[in-house]
Amino acid sequence: MADVPKDLVKQIERLEELFTVDTKKLKEITDHFVGELTKGLSVEGGSIPMNPTWCMGFPTGHEQGTYLALDMGGTNLRVCEILLAEEKGEFDIIQSKYRMPEDLKTGDAEELWSYIADCLQQFIEYHHEGEKLDQLPLGFTFSYPATQDYIDHGVLQRWTKGFDIKGVEGKDVVPPFEEALKDRVRLRSKSWGRKRLTHYL
Repeated sequence: MADVPKDLVKQIERLEELFTVDTKKLKEITDHFVGELTKGLSVEGGSIPMNPTWCMGFPTGHEQGTYLALDMGGTNLRVCEILLAEEKGEFDIIQSKYRMPEDLKTGDAEELWSYIADCLQQFIEYHHEGEKLDQLPLGFTFSYPATQDYIDHGVLQRWTKGFDIKGVEGKDVVPPFEEALKDRVRLRSKSWGRKRLTHYL
């Protein structure tokens, strides 16, 4: 930086200082963050709400078969088909992304579940046209605060990410979604938000 004016160098150094966190302060921040996470799991009203999920087992990497996965976010709905091969950790994935219409976010609950089921049906028809499929396991990542008492259960605590659909908060979202699926595709639905597939990622 020999050719940089001295006053500019001083400004750059000042900015560097503003963005530098020393080890002691970094440890204080980390300890506070961990404390808030612990509080969120044990005390209602914590600054970082935490919900336990009942994941009683973990993948080994030896799982095989074909699985469907849904990931419902605030902007997009992602539909995936994952083939877990015989070799440990090997997999193939097909995925499509569908835009979540803005009017759907404040519309009717039945319209929401129907839209998701329609996207899933389109995905299957596009990738398996003319094929006769057996039942396929389905994992559903519902990316909103929900109380989960067992694996295919999730009571929405509150909408986030711009959603405000009446009549859903405080209710289990799985039954109406399964009802929407029944009219479209034959699936064995297993809802597991934030399903852990760490052996395949």
